[in-house]
Amino acid sequence: MRSGLGAAAGGPPGRGRAGRVATALLVGVVTAALAACESGAPTAAPTPTRAPDPTPTTTRYDLRTTIWYAGLVLHFGEAIATLDERGGPVTLGLRLDNTGTEAAELNGKIWLVVNGERIEPTRESRVPTVPGKGSAGAVLTYELQGIDEVDEAVIEVGDEPLHVARVPLTPAAGTPVAFEPIALELKGAQTAGSVRITLRTGLLRWDLPDWLEELDAGLRALTLTYDVTYAGDFSGGLAFTGDNVALRLPDGKRVEARKDGHSQSIELIGARKTKKDLFSRFEIPAGATGKFALLVRSGSTERAIEFTIED
Repeated sequence: MRSGLGAAAGGPPGRGRAGRVATALLVGVVTAALAACESGAPTAAPTPTRAPDPTPTTTRYDLRTTIWYAGLVLHFGEAIATLDERGGPVTLGLRLDNTGTEAAELNGKIWLVVNGERIEPTRESRVPTVPGKGSAGAVLTYELQGIDEVDEAVIEVGDEPLHVARVPLTPAAGTPVAFEPIALELKGAQTAGSVRITLRTGLLRWDLPDWLEELDAGLRALTLTYDVTYAGDFSGGLAFTGDNVALRLPDGKRVEARKDGHSQSIELIGARKTKKDLFSRFEIPAGATGKFALLVRSGSTERAIEFTIED
């Protein structure tokens, strides 16, 4: 009888009260877990892998193009585009030369044109003042949005209604519009009354360099250089002015020299003396070609020195 009670008191672990409690707890945990699975309760999701950022592509464009604009000469060197599908920067390097004697600023904006959209440089980009008879460098940055290539982009200098210069990044974007001045080899002489003019040279430009201005798109400037001889014997000499010259266009229209204080020589020429390298600057239609004439005038007498401007 005693041994039976002893066996119950000293039986295997888990058969006593503490064991029964532990077993009940374990069963409860397992049951709860199974219930959670069956009810579709949310579980912790794995952390998604972040997609890598796109890798920008760097493209260099060797421009090596020079344009003449508003009295300055702009040499475009290299453009560098660092772009991906989101866009990115395009940098442009250039040098500006000033052939005048006074410091000058570029009178016009430099745009990057992509798919017909004109984009300004960033605020940090600046075209410096160019000292007289000097040069200055500049680097301009354009920030593009959603543009991943610029092979058919164009750099434009200036705005309508004035002339606009063009520097394509590649031949696929067209040809440059540089406005390089055109020197004309001219000759001829005529005498009207006591005034004799011998024509020497001509120069075609699309700007007024002494005013640092670009001309209207419908115009260009023709400067004629000549020698003037006063064949008379009046001791007071000849007061040579713009009244002694005019330009006849191919359509017969007459044009006077620009009245801006810079475009016509005014000289006092002594009796039987010659003044060399005098000049007159005329505005002519941008597309005008054919037979022109410098008109020599003295009182009611007029003579024409004819010359031709070709395409």
